[in-house]
Amino acid sequence: MSFNRHGASVEEMAKEVNKTREQLETADKALKLAQLNKVLKASLITRLGKWQEFRRHIALRCKLVFAFHLSQRGYYGKVLFNHDARTLMLRVRRLLYGEIWGTDGAGERRSALVGGGEKSFSTICLLSLWESIGCPLRCLDEFDVFMDAVNRRISMKMMIDTANSSDKKQYILITPQDMTNIHLGPTVRVLRMSDPERGNGVLPFGSAAASLR
Repeated sequence: MSFNRHGASVEEMAKEVNKTREQLETADKALKLAQLNKVLKASLITRLGKWQEFRRHIALRCKLVFAFHLSQRGYYGKVLFNHDARTLMLRVRRLLYGEIWGTDGAGERRSALVGGGEKSFSTICLLSLWESIGCPLRCLDEFDVFMDAVNRRISMKMMIDTANSSDKKQYILITPQDMTNIHLGPTVRVLRMSDPERGNGVLPFGSAAASLR
């Protein structure tokens, strides 16, 4: 066995070199991971900031579109977003003879005291959230059930105008109401389902199931 001038063998020196090399590689990996972690944290903070800014823009756009649609019917309203609590609240006021009219001192009508047509119209206006959604297919069922003729006409025109101004989006509106007195325009296709047969109290599922046995 050979020794160097310090009294250590070649084998011992080789082991020490390998051990030191492994420690160096481990420290280098830890340093790179720490740097990567720092970069990822900075990137996450940046993305969260941009996402919050994007969310604010979406909320602002929804508020503006909601207020615009309500103004078409003589209402004033706003959408209150609470992003921390993940809630959304509507406040609607009705303008009557130039004054704010309502059931409480502030002129705001409680939801329980608002008529069905007014609540339905407010719901239609809330569809301003659609402007924030990239889905190309949008469906709405029985949106005008509690509306009177005036609200139904205004709501239908508003939704048709919105659909016509939307790019590459398909709107499907399902309603049990008669649309003969409403001008739909050339861009709307009406598919009317046949009336259900009356007097059939029992569906023929039992006989069909029995025949399959």
